[in-house]
Amino acid sequence: MLRLLRIRNLALIRELEIEFGRELNILTGETGSGKSIVVDALGLVLGARASQELIRADCDSAVVEGLFEIGGCLPAAALLKDAGFETEDGALLVRREIAASGRGRIFINDNLSSQSFLKSLGEKLADIHGQQDQQALLDLPAHLRRLDEFGGNGALCADARARFRALRETARLLDEIENTEQERLRRIDMLRFQIDEIEKVKPLPGEKEDLEKERDVLSNRERIVGLTTEAYELLYESEAAVLGSLTHLGKICRELCRFDPDWNERLDVIEDCRCRLEDVAFAARDYADGDFSAERLEAVHERLDALGKLIRKYGTSCEEVVNYGRKCAEDLDALLETSDSAERLTERFENELKSYEESALRLSEKRREDALRFERAIRDEFGALAMERMEMRVKFHTTDAGQGNGNAKGRVPANYGPTGMDKAEFLIAPNKGEDMRPLAKIASGGELSRLMLSIKSLCGRESEDEDRTLVFDEVDSGVGGRVAETVGRRLKAIAANSQVLCVTHLAQVAVFGERHFNVSKDAVGERTETTVRRLEGTERTEEIARMLGGETITPAIRRAAEEMLEQAREKTPRGRES
Repeated sequence: MLRLLRIRNLALIRELEIEFGRELNILTGETGSGKSIVVDALGLVLGARASQELIRADCDSAVVEGLFEIGGCLPAAALLKDAGFETEDGALLVRREIAASGRGRIFINDNLSSQSFLKSLGEKLADIHGQQDQQALLDLPAHLRRLDEFGGNGALCADARARFRALRETARLLDEIENTEQERLRRIDMLRFQIDEIEKVKPLPGEKEDLEKERDVLSNRERIVGLTTEAYELLYESEAAVLGSLTHLGKICRELCRFDPDWNERLDVIEDCRCRLEDVAFAARDYADGDFSAERLEAVHERLDALGKLIRKYGTSCEEVVNYGRKCAEDLDALLETSDSAERLTERFENELKSYEESALRLSEKRREDALRFERAIRDEFGALAMERMEMRVKFHTTDAGQGNGNAKGRVPANYGPTGMDKAEFLIAPNKGEDMRPLAKIASGGELSRLMLSIKSLCGRESEDEDRTLVFDEVDSGVGGRVAETVGRRLKAIAANSQVLCVTHLAQVAVFGERHFNVSKDAVGERTETTVRRLEGTERTEEIARMLGGETITPAIRRAAEEMLEQAREKTPRGRES
């Protein structure tokens, strides 16, 4: 249930706060006053997409906050718990920030959230219905969805949908196998050639870099031998050899140690230097003994040339070539196993087809039971909305199985789909004795409004959404007089079980509200602002009179407004406290 809606810098709204009640909340105002902005703001806290164009002119950002009570809305509470969001005393605060820079943020109980998660949560918190929902009744697939909502078939629908997706994917894989057999054989030949080419060379990771280093050494062997020989002589063999001098220096330091022990540290340094230089001298001496042959240099060049050809074709390094060869081998194994895979896929497809058919048949049987209950229940709704003479039937269309649903070979019959094997249509007869005809062909605008209201009052009635909010945005369009009063009374009845927010232009509907808010647009300084305030007492009477009489409100109109409010109170017992 929505307790509080706070809006700042959104469209014409500078700042406002609306505290809603538990039952029927009415919003009225002149056309263009901004009632739709309030509904749009609620849509934002329920996860609707945001646009920078909604930000009030000359402002950098807009903020919308919604405070909900979700103690009785078990699906929403479960979703929050699974996602790791903590709630305190069943309270939920959603904050939506829209920035002109495009980097908006969403907070759920002060924790960052994504727009997709908020949308999933919003679907469990509230349901917004407007005139577009009335037009949706003219869409045939919507009839099946409404019937499933009435029957609470969410789990059965999800099961059929999941099985159909698996079935269609298996059919697609089978199609690919059959359609690409020639391509598969060409691919096998190519992979075998590439694998053989790499296997002949057998590159090793890092080998190219090591060979390039060896090539540089071999190419400069004469200069390198000369330099190492000269280094050995300077260190060891010449008359002024460095190591000879260090040996003599060591003797001097040992003699000094006899007189001053502090020279032991210097002696250690000299001995360390001598040992290190001996290593250098012997390395220089032995270096010339390595393989500096021209044959080795030629072999290195040939190996580098072979590696270079592979690298140019299959990667940028020996390691990438090795990985490419390994991937080719894996792809080859998979292609060679395709014949076995086709047999396994065919068997899997048959099992999935049978599984889907069982699931879809269970759903079809349940829908036909629901249709009978729906037809009985809708009669009571029609009676409550002054459509006692109207009759409605649910017709299930038998579709030719055909072939080709989602696969080129036509493995899946055309009448099999993610929603099952059914197509349902609502037929109506406005008056008893008339033939049943498609709703889309004979329903008037006013009838569509009441039909939508009737269906919504039935759908989800047995759900766990005790604290769910229903928003009706001008769903009473096209009706008036006594019918408008029945619509208001029906909205009031729905509000006994769920919180209802209703935007209306009809006084006959507005009088049934537990809380009545007026939306107005006024000039404040050089700017235009939309404001919302709760009406009570005489203010509410004046608003109802305005809705009845327009600009000129006579004493008679005012008395009529008072009578309508009084009659609404008498006809409607009070429910939960607001």
